[in-house]
Amino acid sequence: MAKVKVIVDGVEYEVEVEELPGGKFKVSFEDKEYTVEAKGLGIDVGALSAPVQASTPVQTAAPSVSTPAPASVAPAAPAPTPAPAGEGVVTSPMPGKILRILVKEGESVKTGQGLVVLEAMKMENEIPAPKDGVVKKILIKEGDTVDTGQPLIELG
Repeated sequence: MAKVKVIVDGVEYEVEVEELPGGKFKVSFEDKEYTVEAKGLGIDVGALSAPVQASTPVQTAAPSVSTPAPASVAPAAPAPTPAPAGEGVVTSPMPGKILRILVKEGESVKTGQGLVVLEAMKMENEIPAPKDGVVKKILIKEGDTVDTGQPLIELG
């Protein structure tokens, strides 16, 4: 089991996460356990391995226990679809402030390489490149405030 911090509706929680078969996870929080499934991430969930990304949105598998935290609010953060932005556009996984841009236009990047450092809830989150490519266009600048799903960088 890995301990991770997750942000749900702007509130930070520390939870224990254990990967289960089929893209599901067992999440333990405040002496309760939930089975959750990652959906709408735009990535192959089977390729994930512990530790789970702290910003991963999860959807509950309808636990029978009603609690005010993860069970009822986790689905409130659906993953945005970057369709209008087009393929190759890296979008913000959460609202926050751009602290640093780690690449320049024309630079070659590899999958997983950090592109941008985004501050959300006083935590710095490095946004990685989803694939190998070349930075075509940087759509934000340092100090910008961004929303979930907002295009950040276009890769070619």
